[in-house]
Amino acid sequence: MFDKKWIVPGLLIFGAFLVIISIWGPQGGFSPSRKEAPLAYLAEKTGQVTIVNNQMPAPVSAKLNLSFYARDILRTEENSDVLVQWANEGQFRLSEKSEILIDTLENGHPLVVVRAGEIVVEKFGRAPSFWIRKDGQLLSAVDFALADRKNLSKLKDPLPEKDNKSQITQFEIESMLNAKKSDFFKCYGQALQKNSAARGQVLISFTIERQGQTTQIEISKSEISDNNFNSCVMEVVARTQFKSFSGAAVTTVFPMRFE
Repeated sequence: MFDKKWIVPGLLIFGAFLVIISIWGPQGGFSPSRKEAPLAYLAEKTGQVTIVNNQMPAPVSAKLNLSFYARDILRTEENSDVLVQWANEGQFRLSEKSEILIDTLENGHPLVVVRAGEIVVEKFGRAPSFWIRKDGQLLSAVDFALADRKNLSKLKDPLPEKDNKSQITQFEIESMLNAKKSDFFKCYGQALQKNSAARGQVLISFTIERQGQTTQIEISKSEISDNNFNSCVMEVVARTQFKSFSGAAVTTVFPMRFE
């Protein structure tokens, strides 16, 4: 027969164990087992860095070698930075007072969403490398580094050789649309005639097929409430012919500001 005198001590020991787990677990590296494979891990850190996710809704200190999974949020405080390494050996550094979301694209490729602050690409890793979403734009790690001269000086990997006939880059897409600014501003001029206070940001998303034609054109966000203006902007994109390329169709977002 079970000895009742051990019930109270047993409950006290079990309660103490739960307290230790609740305190030491998030801080010391204990975490519930997760079925999915980690996407990345914390390779280097300086200063105060915290992580938030579904299992830890309150920010906790991120330790070296901590694994990151989809939907994890990483934050750096003042005078802090962190180096994150993907499973494919790609690397990026998060600067102070920044926030990112670790995630994946629909095709499973690694994605970092920059919510605040800055990141720097240091290594591209094995193909297909990783992707970065910032300020409404989705860029490959290579295109992100090419778009920022400061980033180029901090690369630890050489830029891969590109076959211009086999793919289209975000830089080429934006260059083509920037050349259409006069057409976009004709649309804006018509909007101003109806509302002189019209101004703001417009995000237009679209897909470029392999033959260079645009499809699935949508206004993702518009601070100018004018249906004719938004239709006019989409028409400019629809008339734009990009170069043909091999591989999968490319979906992107192009931000514009009218004022």
